[in-house]
Amino acid sequence: MAERPAVLFLCVHNAGRSQMALGWFQHLAGDRAVGWSGGSEPGDEVNPSAVEAMREVGIDISREFPKPWTEQAVRSADVVVTMGCGDTCPVFPGKRYEDWTLDDPAGLGVDAVRPIRDAIERRVRTLLAELGVRPAVGPAVGPAVGPDVGPAVGPAARLDARLGVSEAAPSPVGVRPMRVEDWPAVAEIYAEGIAGGDATFETEVPSWAGWDAAHLPDHRLVAEVDGTVVGWTAVSPVSGRCVYAGVVEDSVYVAESARGRGVGRRLLAALVESTENAGIWTIQTGIFPENEPSLALHRAAGFRVLGVRQRPGQLRGRWRDVVLLERRSTVAGR
Repeated sequence: MAERPAVLFLCVHNAGRSQMALGWFQHLAGDRAVGWSGGSEPGDEVNPSAVEAMREVGIDISREFPKPWTEQAVRSADVVVTMGCGDTCPVFPGKRYEDWTLDDPAGLGVDAVRPIRDAIERRVRTLLAELGVRPAVGPAVGPAVGPDVGPAVGPAARLDARLGVSEAAPSPVGVRPMRVEDWPAVAEIYAEGIAGGDATFETEVPSWAGWDAAHLPDHRLVAEVDGTVVGWTAVSPVSGRCVYAGVVEDSVYVAESARGRGVGRRLLAALVESTENAGIWTIQTGIFPENEPSLALHRAAGFRVLGVRQRPGQLRGRWRDVVLLERRSTVAGR
């Protein structure tokens, strides 16, 4: 088993049980283990009763969202925990599986969800003990009944807690080549961008095989803080014609909980260096006008605006404009 065991929690809609399980797992394991969640048929949102029940014990899952499981996530997990998805959950020979029999919180009020929440906590604690992971925190706190209880633990705070960082002493952001075992984290960050609605025309995360085939192998980078992947970048060829061999299109994604720390800037700077060293002379990209942080990031990296493509496509029934930018190297292709 890996030094930091990885666990994947699966249910049908990734809206209740698996989300609460992941919330408990991250809360209790800290940086001692890695957790993901997914669904065979992802729902539209996380169950509000599950969100409220977890908030009562100081765990905020309100900004999470249902997402599909990926083959790479299953292959990368040391343990796959299934909850009610039956034959729709993936089965890989030789993988350790656990099936947790738990009531489905769908349609239930908070009072009925609390016992499910508490049962999940007990099972997560047992699983961590079996994996040799000592809980990073003690028992759950009591219900939050007023403003004096303290702030809920949001995604950014959870990441800070897992990474051991504080505002006074932030951990450095490192950039390194992407490895295949990074795919579950990369896919999750990609899914966050898709769910935000302003990052891409894509509506679902592709399989590892599909993503791998579409991106050049030598310019895939991830940003990490204390071993946790918090962002990624890669490039795709724009044409199969040899005259465009030095022209690529970039993608840069940063985890919601790690934004505002210079992650995108470091990734893009490393990508420029990587592509220029390989003789690539132009990086181009298309960005929705509403995605102001990405536009600012690319301008700061030396990209210039070429123009705006008016309504080239629809995203979720809405026509979207795309700002076209490019960066012409002053080093490569001279």
